[in-house]
Amino acid sequence: LLYDSGADDTQPEGKKHARAIVEKTKPVSNGAARTVSYLVRRRPQRIEDMLEVRVAVVGNVDAGKSTMLGVLTQGALDDGRGLARLALFKHKHEVDTGRTSSVGMEILGFNKVDGAAVRHTDIHRKVGWDAMCQRSSKIVTFLDLAGHEKYLKTTVYGMAGSAPDYVMLMVAANAGVVGMAKEHLGLALALGIPVFVVVTKIDMCPPHVLDATLKQLSRILRSSGCRKLPVAVSDRKSVVMAASRFVGQRVCPVFQVSNVTGEGVGLLQTFLNILPLASCSAASLMPKSPTPASPIASEDEAPLRYDINEIFAVPYVGTV
Repeated sequence: LLYDSGADDTQPEGKKHARAIVEKTKPVSNGAARTVSYLVRRRPQRIEDMLEVRVAVVGNVDAGKSTMLGVLTQGALDDGRGLARLALFKHKHEVDTGRTSSVGMEILGFNKVDGAAVRHTDIHRKVGWDAMCQRSSKIVTFLDLAGHEKYLKTTVYGMAGSAPDYVMLMVAANAGVVGMAKEHLGLALALGIPVFVVVTKIDMCPPHVLDATLKQLSRILRSSGCRKLPVAVSDRKSVVMAASRFVGQRVCPVFQVSNVTGEGVGLLQTFLNILPLASCSAASLMPKSPTPASPIASEDEAPLRYDINEIFAVPYVGTV
């Protein structure tokens, strides 16, 4: 169950794991209409049937990109000093400076039973990627990209070479859309990748500064260069509406989150759970019948694509 207009808004989020959003209007005793939204997804029988959505995380330096991914994938809030991002860094200088300089990758799964999040950390032990995929019916792959201007070439390589389905643009509430955030937004628009925005650090930002950031963001998205329609996401009903209309590139959902208090993190996680594939449309979901001129090959016969992100020269071993 994703949303029930007749229930309390504090009910658990996203407990019916599903493939498509189904809305039903039920009459109640007083004659008013009641809207209930369900998420219906078929349980994968093979690993090939599992859904995978690739999300590139971009934004200006110190916008909280790695911290946001650490909170989502580790299931623990940040301490305000970058504790949640330490598990994502691969190099010592990244830990020392707190800035990503390479293309990082993390995954977040949603299980086959009730759609709950499947993360690395379990109650008794740490869960590997293989175990997460076995327990999940949908996997969200995050590409943690650099935000510093010095690593712009690495960010361009991550967005253009990793074929993301969506772009998650991170904007610090106390800084606004500045620096490389504009460059990353322009790159996503040039590549034709749908964009949704996450405004972070709302716990430490004064209200008037947050309002100024949201107005600046709305002005940029509505400009002639972007032509986006920003949609503020504040409850489960707006999450369902934003996710169902996000297949097209016109709508741009805007979230407000805090990695320290956890405000808005649940809504973002629910949005990622019901986020459709970028290639899903009414025409692409219709079954196609093969013709003698153009027979349709099965998924097993399709060529395998394996992305190589880094190459290492190991002494006495060779190239890895």
